[in-house]
Amino acid sequence: MLGTAAILFILKWLQLTFGGPSQQLVFLVLIAYAAWYGGLRAGLFITLLSAATSDYFLTEPYSSFYIAQPSEIVRLVLLVGIGAMSSLLITRLHNQEQQILHRVMDREEQLKQQISEHNRTQAERDLYISLTKSSTEFIGMCDTQGIPFFINEAGLRLVGLDSLEQALKTPVEDFFFPEDQAFIVDQFFPTVFENGSGDVEIRFRHFKTGAALWMIYNVFALKDSSNKIVGFGTVSTNITEHKRIENALRESQMDLNRAQAVAHVGSWRMNVRNNILEWSDENFRIFGLPKDTPLTYQSFLNAVHPADRELVDATWQDALTGKPYDIEHRIIVDRNVKWVRELAELEFDEHGALLGGFGTSEDITDIKNSQEALQHERAFLRQVIDAVPSVIFVKDAEGRFLLGNEALARFCGTSIENLIGLTSESVNPNTDEAAQFYKNDIEIISTCKPKIIPEEKVTHADGSLHWYSTVKIPLIDDDHCTKLLGVATDITERKRAEEALRLADRRKDEFLAMLAHELRNPLAPIRNAVQLLKMQKTTTSQLAWSSDVIDRQVTHMVRLLDDLLDVARIMQGKVRLELERFELNDIINNAVETSRPLIESRKQELIISQTTPPQWLIGDRVRLAQVLSNLLNNAAKYTGEGGKIMLNVMREDANAVIEVKDTGIGISADILPHIFDLFSQADHSLAYSQGGLGIGLTLVRRLVEIHGGTVTAASGGIGQGSSFKVRLPALPMDSSAAEPALAEPVLPTPKLRILVVDDYADAAESMMMLLQAKGHEVEIADCGMKAIERAQVFHPQVVLLDIGLPDMDGYETAKRLRALPEAQEATLIALTGHGQTEDYERSQSAGFSHYLLKPLNFDELSAVLASL
Repeated sequence: MLGTAAILFILKWLQLTFGGPSQQLVFLVLIAYAAWYGGLRAGLFITLLSAATSDYFLTEPYSSFYIAQPSEIVRLVLLVGIGAMSSLLITRLHNQEQQILHRVMDREEQLKQQISEHNRTQAERDLYISLTKSSTEFIGMCDTQGIPFFINEAGLRLVGLDSLEQALKTPVEDFFFPEDQAFIVDQFFPTVFENGSGDVEIRFRHFKTGAALWMIYNVFALKDSSNKIVGFGTVSTNITEHKRIENALRESQMDLNRAQAVAHVGSWRMNVRNNILEWSDENFRIFGLPKDTPLTYQSFLNAVHPADRELVDATWQDALTGKPYDIEHRIIVDRNVKWVRELAELEFDEHGALLGGFGTSEDITDIKNSQEALQHERAFLRQVIDAVPSVIFVKDAEGRFLLGNEALARFCGTSIENLIGLTSESVNPNTDEAAQFYKNDIEIISTCKPKIIPEEKVTHADGSLHWYSTVKIPLIDDDHCTKLLGVATDITERKRAEEALRLADRRKDEFLAMLAHELRNPLAPIRNAVQLLKMQKTTTSQLAWSSDVIDRQVTHMVRLLDDLLDVARIMQGKVRLELERFELNDIINNAVETSRPLIESRKQELIISQTTPPQWLIGDRVRLAQVLSNLLNNAAKYTGEGGKIMLNVMREDANAVIEVKDTGIGISADILPHIFDLFSQADHSLAYSQGGLGIGLTLVRRLVEIHGGTVTAASGGIGQGSSFKVRLPALPMDSSAAEPALAEPVLPTPKLRILVVDDYADAAESMMMLLQAKGHEVEIADCGMKAIERAQVFHPQVVLLDIGLPDMDGYETAKRLRALPEAQEATLIALTGHGQTEDYERSQSAGFSHYLLKPLNFDELSAVLASL
């Protein structure tokens, strides 16, 4: 537009200049268009071409370049000048227009681009908003002061915020776990500000529960157009579950490492392609190598004990061909030997090609040491049980031997190795014994209770008979018993010794009985003679004294014999107690009466003290009187003339207590613990001077004990006297006293026909003289056959029959007399020097009515005769 207007203006001016239209004006138009569209060069060219054309075609002469008129020259010069100026002007105008047009077009393009960019930015913004809304990540932005201005909905839900408004009021640092806030503010944000971005694994805080949320916190700087940081943006990923799994895996790995450490089992993987060996932590510990030490197969072999290296290598090479890899071998760790057990399985890739093997290494050093110690212990125990002379064995419920020692092998006539699995039936030729053994075994296993078999006969494999004392104990495992342990001791020699001892004991008893009999026999006529002397009413003091001395010594001898026989019976447990209820004073009076002659003969003072009401007991009054009499006699013997003996009667709880104290020689400390032992005496020299066998206190203790009581001795030492205290169970104090027995009237002794049978002539004749002095009709016989003959003629009412007769003993004689009509009703009285319990029992079974010991107490005999 601007160019066209300029051309029209120039043409108008030229028209005025040239004085109207002319053909040259056409050339000017052409020059103007050429300059507009072709530029300065085109305009100048057209200018020159127009001048030439005008000169040739429009100037006279025509068709010639000759110019005749000067005005034509001026017109051509003016045409060229105007054309050149027009070209220059129009070219400049065209260029300006083009520049303006280009600027307009550039602006238009810019506007189009801005519109397109705006549209794209809006689309991207819409896309970002859509992605932000649909994203599960935490997306947020804040200014440089840490104040949020955007958080997506997923982020709000993640941290437990109900609205964006609530989030925008919360400083960024409050989004983090309290322990991590200082790190975010003081370290992380300054780093992001400096570098423009950053990321870290850190804990967010859930605003409602306070729980920690593990996040990958990825932060980038927000910049304006001047590249100035105006805030921060974040796209953070919740890795809480990943962390939980990671922690679980870590804990699992730690548990695995801990389990391997506890179990002393490591794991390994051998890659045969690249010769890389991987070990677990425990494997490094087992082999004593630092963790992460590069490993190869050869480094493993180097750790193996040289003596085992070839075997280990061969086993591994075999394993690579498919054979099992299970081996125990030694390794060297810090110059020490350790034992390991290794197991492995081959590993293959997805194509089936061999990769290597995965295996375990177990430290079995302790196990090997324990096995070695166990082997030593077993060998030691084997030596012990084989050295034990007793038979030791273990059997199962089927009666099979599971273990046995050398003694059992000898018993069974085989070796220990061949013994295992055998039964008693297969090694014992006596089937009854084997059946009894199995019966006992089943009883013990089924009841789970041990059994002691004191004695049992066992036949050895060689047929010899032995005696064993056996203990069988159930072996219980998990509350079940399927086996038993037996220990059997060969007591054959002991049985023989016991049999020999019983034989010796029986011979001893027979000897004692014979000794008593032989000693009593000469005492009988002596006592009878003394009784005859006393009956003579002599006035000679010397004769009376002699009679008393003989009588006392006979009585003392009888007491010694009684004690000797009593202690033998008590030691064998053959004593019999005649239990009855009686008052304690009865035995005290009897004992004092018995011991008083000895006490008075030594001019000693007996002091009796009783501070309790009458006490009642149940026991054998004769035996208990014997206890007290022995204690009094003992005190009298060991106390000098003029000494004192104290008899104290008291009560302690439920016991009646009798104490005998003296001022005698006392008991030394070394003798006191043994004072009640058999044949023990306080002072041998004095004891011999006073007489005694050292059995009196033994009798005291045994008689008291079988009555349920105790006896103790005490002494301050030599010269300090002694004290004996007897405790006996007593009846309650409120027990009613027994009614006193009425004294039976003394009846005159009837005159009887008495047959005295005794092979000891002095005893028979002296007894006949005593009985005749009492008015009885008496005949004598010196053997059993004569007694039977005399009885048929004499018709005796009483037969005093000695047991030890030369032709037949008194028991057989008594039986035959009982068979005679003439002696069927006669009272048979046994006279014997034997005082054993079995002798008394035999006399009753033989038909004797009474049993009297020699030397006969004539008063006792008179009492028996008076009762007939």
